[in-house]
Amino acid sequence: MKNKQIYISIFFSVTILFFSCRQNENKQADFIPDSLIKATEGIAIGKAKFGISEKEFNQLYPDSLVDLDGNLYNVSTYFDSSKALNKVYLIDTATIDNTKFGEALFDRMDLLKQHFMKTYGVPQYDRGYPKQDKMQNGKAFDAYMWKVGKKKIFVGIALEETDRGNIYYVVAHVDRK
Repeated sequence: MKNKQIYISIFFSVTILFFSCRQNENKQADFIPDSLIKATEGIAIGKAKFGISEKEFNQLYPDSLVDLDGNLYNVSTYFDSSKALNKVYLIDTATIDNTKFGEALFDRMDLLKQHFMKTYGVPQYDRGYPKQDKMQNGKAFDAYMWKVGKKKIFVGIALEETDRGNIYYVVAHVDRK
């Protein structure tokens, strides 16, 4: 009887230890080190930092294109009331006239997700792929999100309804709170 109690105690101890270790693994997957936050939270995209003027941004990206891992993205910006860069939008040039909703579109979205994962790890927010019937005209479905200090990065798919049919874009936006 005493041996049975010892085995039960050992079993529960090992079980508790196992699950507590698993929780730490999950927390670390969502954790971005302070040093990475400090080094990158001021960067909007590439060489462009939040707070720069429109003139400075246009000198960095005169053709409004940015190359991320060999993929070209159109860049659009938002400047706040003090005329400082506050938000950057990216549109995958390979999806500019895309009318098909499916694997090829999701593969393009995954390329952009992988770009950000190289620096920030797994997204803190993962909604997965959108359903076509849930897409709304003029709105983006934010599939993935990273919080990096005061910066948030979203990657997803946007829908634009046109006379020629629906167009689906792979998009991202990088904002500073």
